[in-house]
Amino acid sequence: MFEFFGSWLQFGAWYHFILGIGILVKEKGSKGFPFAVVAAFSGGILIFYAYRLYVGYEFETPLLNHGYVPIIFLIPGSMQYTIEQFLSSEPVPLGGLKRLYPTLIVVLLLLFLQWTAPHLLSQSMNQSFAGAPFSVPEMISAIGCIYWIGTFVLMIYQYRMILYRNPNKEAKLGVQVLGMILKGNITFASFIFLSTFLRWHSGIYFTAGLATLMAVVAFIGTEINHQLFKDLLPELRQSYRTSRILNLNLEKLKHDLDTLFNVNYVYRTEDLNLANLAEQLGIKDYQLSEYINAYLGMNFNRLVNEYRIAEICHLIEENPKANLLSLAYQVGFNSKANFNLAFKSLKKMSPSDYAKSVGKKQPA
Repeated sequence: MFEFFGSWLQFGAWYHFILGIGILVKEKGSKGFPFAVVAAFSGGILIFYAYRLYVGYEFETPLLNHGYVPIIFLIPGSMQYTIEQFLSSEPVPLGGLKRLYPTLIVVLLLLFLQWTAPHLLSQSMNQSFAGAPFSVPEMISAIGCIYWIGTFVLMIYQYRMILYRNPNKEAKLGVQVLGMILKGNITFASFIFLSTFLRWHSGIYFTAGLATLMAVVAFIGTEINHQLFKDLLPELRQSYRTSRILNLNLEKLKHDLDTLFNVNYVYRTEDLNLANLAEQLGIKDYQLSEYINAYLGMNFNRLVNEYRIAEICHLIEENPKANLLSLAYQVGFNSKANFNLAFKSLKKMSPSDYAKSVGKKQPA
């Protein structure tokens, strides 16, 4: 049993390193891949340190014995950024790199201690788990675990609409996978924190072994059901986008939008855009965009053009010989090119051809 568990921890470390290389080669250029690579390598390093504790091996350089500490700070930020990249239909701005700042601060702190007070880093993991007082690196790692737990608790709160009020039934499996990732990270960080605090060797080994098992199962699952998991992502992204409007009164929003278009003829305004329409509705522009996409099945420009073209068609039916460009300006178009493009897109013919077809149907 002893040999098996040691071999399993060795396998887990190497598996995460190879997984990171695989992501680097296979997924290069895809959304979130740099941080996914970081997360894979970080997991491998933590499992490697668990293996070191298991066999009692220590580095000669004291600083290297505490290399797991910044990794505990690195995993939450990299995982958070990766999940956001996969859920968002837009690239997450590089401002997300600020999530690496805690890791950088911890690295600099350890280097500073190595330079000014090396005795604070002299206590090894094996000495700590043998009953020595809590060392400074252990205290820093405990703070890292709390940061790790807090990050994913906040993410569950951020994605609560997807996880607990998701209207998209097709995304059910994807939501379950997302929930497992979020809650799994909280479990791992909690076990590391408690195991360190209680000096519980088995808790560290169990956490490392479980992380390896879950990574292997996830890999096998995605390989066996590659297309299934590929199909889940668009539905999950749609659920994420829709979730940000679930706290709105959708019935009121529908009524107000209908009033603006059918009573106030807001589409006739030449400079109408998503931002000023959202302002009239009293909501954020991204909420309006997501409502139009999720509940009306189109984008903002399509919605406005449908109303404009519908009115032009009505006016043409009343007078097929009317000046078409004049009608276009009347309903809100600001150029002949935009008018012709929108008309052809919706009616599959030019405005002049439509007017001719209407004229032929009318009695002489």
